[in-house]
Amino acid sequence: MQPDDFLEPRQPAKSRICELECRYAALGNLPSPTSVASLRVRAVGEQRVQTLKLEGSVTAGLFARDEFECPVNGDRPDLDALLALVPKDSKAIHILSEPDLAERLEPLFLTRIDRCAATLQLPDGAEFELAMDDGAVEAAAGASAPIHGVELELKKGDPEQLYNLALALLHDIPLRIDHLSKADRGYGLLVQEQITAVRAEPLKLKRRDTVEEAFQAIARNCLAQVHGNERGVVLGHDPSSVHQMRVGLRRLRSALDLFSPVIPAPADFGNELRWIAGELGKARDWEVLAGTTLKKALASAASDADATAVHKAAQNIATEYRKAAVAAVNSVRYTRLIIQLTLWIDQKGWRTGMSKKSLKALEHRITSFASETLKRRHKKLLKRGHGLAELDDETRHRARIAAKKLRYATEFFSSLFDRREVKRYITALSDLQDDLGWRNDVVVASGLLRSLGESKPETAAGAGFARGYLASHAVADHDAMKALWKRFSRLAVPQH
Repeated sequence: MQPDDFLEPRQPAKSRICELECRYAALGNLPSPTSVASLRVRAVGEQRVQTLKLEGSVTAGLFARDEFECPVNGDRPDLDALLALVPKDSKAIHILSEPDLAERLEPLFLTRIDRCAATLQLPDGAEFELAMDDGAVEAAAGASAPIHGVELELKKGDPEQLYNLALALLHDIPLRIDHLSKADRGYGLLVQEQITAVRAEPLKLKRRDTVEEAFQAIARNCLAQVHGNERGVVLGHDPSSVHQMRVGLRRLRSALDLFSPVIPAPADFGNELRWIAGELGKARDWEVLAGTTLKKALASAASDADATAVHKAAQNIATEYRKAAVAAVNSVRYTRLIIQLTLWIDQKGWRTGMSKKSLKALEHRITSFASETLKRRHKKLLKRGHGLAELDDETRHRARIAAKKLRYATEFFSSLFDRREVKRYITALSDLQDDLGWRNDVVVASGLLRSLGESKPETAAGAGFARGYLASHAVADHDAMKALWKRFSRLAVPQH
């Protein structure tokens, strides 16, 4: 589908305007990019419009939030006019009703935008505004940040149509999703926000949920973790953002695999998720090696091992892979994947072409599906992990993958089972998985160090020492792994 397919034969309404937006906040109560509300006054020529935007959700770049707007005389907000618009049950009432709020409001930053806008209409009545913005946000202290972007606003119709329009534009224009609003950029000039890694939110399923409802909840939960770490990956404040985004992708891939017997996903999703996970994985592996593993491994190295050369070489490689990960997250390829995935999940794209029998299976209660899935995955782990401490690296790796899939499945379905049983089971499984993960990190680190020593001769001595250190610790872990496996293998799968 091309962008022109969204236009009616008649010429759409177009406009080119210059906008000034001033954001306000209560004096002494400086907001941050995660504030619950944003208040602005927009100037377009002689007209002034005030807008109150409440905190909402962001999914694949689609902002969904309550917004209240009305004309205002002058550049100062008129809170009484906003109060007349806001429903009595809205949390905005509590914000606008703060004592002396109007007197305490002060301008924070100014946004100057040269905007070219067009109204796009579909034959079925859906309507969008497409705006191209070029300008900057300016703070009182003199700091500024450029703004260059395309903004799509759904005026009338379904979110599905907005996603389809975005995909059509991607066909010809190299766009990427920007999770920062103009307000976010302005607040970022005032508040030195430290982006932290985002872990998965607790997932609460209901026993009356259908298989389809449970899948949507799980998939959205996984995507939320992925989205929540994108900014951290791009800005590079915390290496943990790479790890947590990668975990979100692994959880999503596990969910797709888990439900594949009843909800088959397009093969392209699996291929593309493996691609972005791989880009993040290379950055994560080298960052762990450079940031923590080498510090421990070379702490007692002799002077002739030249620990500095190994550290520097590993850090340089980690930096290059981090740049590649940032480029991947900022790419059109990733943008297209996330939009397509979100659209498929929200619009239940798996239903297309399904037989009546398959559609009926989607309506079954999730409890039976969850029980059978956990039993099957528990049995697979017991089979693959038999004699775990004695297994070779490759066979143990297969057991680790089985343990990881079982843990994700148990966490997805934990709210459906007895709380105490689930907690005991997940604790034992997590301890086992952590130990298997550490052993796998040793194998990965050893391979990276081998390649480093071969490609950069000056690091050979230090890399060899580090590999020996890691190998000795892996051998020492034998009895601990044996005990962890014995503890887990005695447990039964949780029951509801």
